[in-house]
Amino acid sequence: MLLPLVLAGCSASLIVSPARGPQAAAAVQPRRALVACSAAAPPTGFVQTEMRGAAMKLHTRDQSREGEQKAQKPVSKWEPGRADYLRFLVDSREVYTTFEELVAQHDELGQYRSHGLERAAALDEDIAWFAEEGLETPAVGKKGTDYSALLREMVEAGRWEAFTCHFYNFYFAHTAGGRMIGKQMADKLLDGRTLQFYQWGGAEPKEELLPSLRDKIDAVAETWTREQKDACLEQTAASFRYGGGMLAYLRAPQE
Repeated sequence: MLLPLVLAGCSASLIVSPARGPQAAAAVQPRRALVACSAAAPPTGFVQTEMRGAAMKLHTRDQSREGEQKAQKPVSKWEPGRADYLRFLVDSREVYTTFEELVAQHDELGQYRSHGLERAAALDEDIAWFAEEGLETPAVGKKGTDYSALLREMVEAGRWEAFTCHFYNFYFAHTAGGRMIGKQMADKLLDGRTLQFYQWGGAEPKEELLPSLRDKIDAVAETWTREQKDACLEQTAASFRYGGGMLAYLRAPQE
């Protein structure tokens, strides 16, 4: 006898046989189950389909198994020091502060507020800690000021779709490769100390905060025309170039 069962994401049948003899009143006795689970549903929404697809075209195969560019080999064995790492953090704070200020100031970006991934305040704490350790806080470098200026120009011109591409990719990168970089720097330079930059108040960014932010962006993108969506996607390479450019502080000596 087959009895249908309902399991999360699965369909199943339980094979049972009637009880015999004195135990007949016990109704049925299970013998074995056949379970068939369907594959996970494919990603949906603008962020996980079109934005992700545009990003994968620029990823190398050593960054993601879905990357479409050839893996790159390291060209230098130079090791950054604490001062180099601090310069990276200072420029990162400049860009995160710009994102957060623009989102707070413009109602057109209102749906991107309070997403939980904000990093400026965390970087304030970390940069203050470096100062306590005896490292003078440097001025924001050209990489940080240039990126900040670009974002402000986009908003002033009302290029909300372009801004959205930079906004999402910058925050996403920090929750992915950025965390790996943070672990490396902690082990090499900070005796294993985890900076506030890599903590989200106990929340798991990739499992909790990012999905919520993607939902917000998807809701906005549903109101866009095809032309507006393309305007967002066209900024993918620039978002990688400007965001990744600050990693130069950790890759090679700076003038």
